[in-house]
Amino acid sequence: MLRVRTMNGYKWRGDGVAVVVWGLASTAAGCSSSSESASGVASSVGGDASCAQGHELTGASYDITKSRFAFGAKPVAVDAGPLVRWTGSDGVVAIWTDGSEMASMNAGAPEANLPDWSGDGNALAAHVTAYFVSMGVATCQIAGTDGTYSGGGGGSVDGGVTFQAATQTNVGLVRSIDGVPVVNSIAFARFDTSDQTTFETFYWPTIPADIVTAARAFHDKLAAPGALAAYKAKLPADAQSDGQVVIHHRVGGSSLPFTAVATYDTVQITPQNDGGELSFDPEGNPVMDNWEAF
Repeated sequence: MLRVRTMNGYKWRGDGVAVVVWGLASTAAGCSSSSESASGVASSVGGDASCAQGHELTGASYDITKSRFAFGAKPVAVDAGPLVRWTGSDGVVAIWTDGSEMASMNAGAPEANLPDWSGDGNALAAHVTAYFVSMGVATCQIAGTDGTYSGGGGGSVDGGVTFQAATQTNVGLVRSIDGVPVVNSIAFARFDTSDQTTFETFYWPTIPADIVTAARAFHDKLAAPGALAAYKAKLPADAQSDGQVVIHHRVGGSSLPFTAVATYDTVQITPQNDGGELSFDPEGNPVMDNWEAF
């Protein structure tokens, strides 16, 4: 699910607006190794210390000097407490004190209606990957990319979204370490034919070494023969669908202290097939979903 914030610091979701397309490459459900993205960026360590055993998972913060956002005119920075708004004539980039970012176009901005930078999904994936790598994202943490369609157009400087009829393509990075997705990290962008972005949302925090070590151990434990079946036997009847070990962390822009945790996530089984996400610790105990709290 696409998780972003408004310019006032409150989140909104793309439910009913953005849907997954292509399947360029992303981590699969279950305790398997992560895949290689269509852009050719693999999830292997590759000598990068940020993915080494016992090391924290190094994060990245948005760098306004490297921004490709379609401001329309030179942006002016306005300090708004927990965030800084960089406002141009056609759109705004908001950067929170935790390094997270969201950008949107003003309603009626001409750049919002330009076609995609490319109609080739692989080319788009590579282009967006390179953009966020320039912001400091370590390539060894990129397990693949997701593509989404969304309505065209943009939002007001206060974050209200006004979608146009056009369909546009957003591409996001899938963050993972040794087959364990970091599911709350986001790096989405949409590039137009002028090679500028008309939508962005970014949050790629540092994950403490102890959490990364615990996640690896949890993942490896369930990969042993018979271990996953034995673990699922501890879970309730409505938690028997396919799942995987993941890392959760506090969402960007939150005023609460940063937290991270390794859990086994699955989808609740219901007669209507409309169940929500369920999370459990290594002992099979439920874990409260508090990482999205602001």
